[in-house]
Amino acid sequence: MLRENTHEEISVFSGADINQILDLAQKSHENYLIRANTKDLDRALVYYLEAIKLNPELAEVHYKLASLLWEKGEIDLNSAIKHCKKAVKLAPYSSNARLYLGYFLRAAQRYEEAEKNFQQAISLSGFRSSRPRLVLSVTIMERLKKTDFKTFDLFKAVYFSITGIAASIYDVEILKIFYKTVSEKFSIYKYRLCAEGFKYLRNYKKTVELCKKAAVKTGRRDLFYCKIGDLFIELQNPQRAAEYYLQLLKEDPDNSVMWAKLADILQTHDKKNIKGIIECYKNLARLQPDNSKIFYELGHLYLRSENKFNSVNAFKRAVELDPKNGFFHNSLAYALVQLQDYDGAINEYQQAIRLSRDNEWTSIVSQALGAIYHQVKDNIEAAIVCYQTSILLDKDNFDAYIALSEAYQDKNDLDNAINCLCSAIKLNSNSARTYCNLGLLLWEKGYTEEAVVAYQKAVSIKPDYAIAFNNLGVVYLDGRCKPEDAIKMFNSAIKHNPNYTLAYYNKGRAYQALEKNPEAAEYFQMALDINSLTGEMDEQDIQNRIYDLFAT
Repeated sequence: MLRENTHEEISVFSGADINQILDLAQKSHENYLIRANTKDLDRALVYYLEAIKLNPELAEVHYKLASLLWEKGEIDLNSAIKHCKKAVKLAPYSSNARLYLGYFLRAAQRYEEAEKNFQQAISLSGFRSSRPRLVLSVTIMERLKKTDFKTFDLFKAVYFSITGIAASIYDVEILKIFYKTVSEKFSIYKYRLCAEGFKYLRNYKKTVELCKKAAVKTGRRDLFYCKIGDLFIELQNPQRAAEYYLQLLKEDPDNSVMWAKLADILQTHDKKNIKGIIECYKNLARLQPDNSKIFYELGHLYLRSENKFNSVNAFKRAVELDPKNGFFHNSLAYALVQLQDYDGAINEYQQAIRLSRDNEWTSIVSQALGAIYHQVKDNIEAAIVCYQTSILLDKDNFDAYIALSEAYQDKNDLDNAINCLCSAIKLNSNSARTYCNLGLLLWEKGYTEEAVVAYQKAVSIKPDYAIAFNNLGVVYLDGRCKPEDAIKMFNSAIKHNPNYTLAYYNKGRAYQALEKNPEAAEYFQMALDINSLTGEMDEQDIQNRIYDLFAT
């Protein structure tokens, strides 16, 4: 969309005649051709639109508006051609109207019509026919690539190219723009050279002052403010750098380079500013709608801000742009899990697995897929296949062995579950949790002494492991029939976790085994009180224990 007129522009229009407005439009247009600054493009558009309001019969305004609007992406080729045809109708002897019409016809691959208009522009221009000759040469070459090759047409293209170069010395507009371009480039070069000199001498204050002056003198704020920002980055002052980048973005919100620089500053020095980083990437996505990596990064940023719906949409866009990227499918699957769309997540994880060529990474993806089958779909067989695939792809995937063990345990296949934990211990012998899980399985299999060894190993690795102390106490109490030793273990569990309901309950059971009913009742009551806060156990089980103490 075109921006609204600024106060400065409104004041210019007040009392200005059409020639003044056209002059301003022409200057802005020339500046845009030299600098490629969207601000100049917007100004030119505003001036030309005002001119067409004052006089809709001006051919020049129609074809230049067509060029600028198409450049900005606000009209399609058919609309641009229509504007230029109107210009030709208004001024049938205008070489520029024919030139612009030919240009858009060529862009639409209507080569014969384009060549005809270029030839007419050449006839109308006389000695000043450099541009239509050069563009006619290019058009003929393009046509030859897409149609039957003809030697005569090749010679024509060469002829118009050579004569176009020769005629450029008579083309005032080309010479004018060339002179302005060279003059501006020299001025920019002069200021940049001086700024580099001050920077080399470490006179940074003077460097900034000179760049500010250069920005005003040359009109290239985009170039010199960017240079100031980059200097502050080198001086490790990201806040000041961001200030200059933001100033540029206020004037030119379509500057993707500045948005990228600002995003980099925020991600490096202000990671908590998720909102600001997202804003940068949203603008980058707006300016580069076909860049899949931008949408991929944006998806992760939305995940960090817990914006689940937008994260899914961003990842979906990344997948649309690059459907063969397994990483994109994997991230989309993870985002869908956050929305509890498990069927969609399963499909995306499967796609990621099919597309990946990295075994280690695919192993992790397969494990994630197994977790959905296991924990959500309750499909143990499918989960086991996924976990086994994960291990097959990466035999060092410790977590996959643990997950497979849990799946076998849920299937009541304790032997395979124990084997998986033993394999995991071979990979990492310092995991207290693994030894604790192994102790539980060995206990369930009736291997009391082996279970004791596993639990003792767990607490030796992690001396504050309350669960392992509690479980070891259960083995002493119910397996070895040693309630005194069991009480010591339960005391350790309670010491490391004062709100551990089950440890109080089991300590009560140990006192009950010693026929110390008052102490047993005390700990059952403590378990009951704590359980009202934690909800760890079935309250009725604890109450039944208390009733049993005094039933006889």
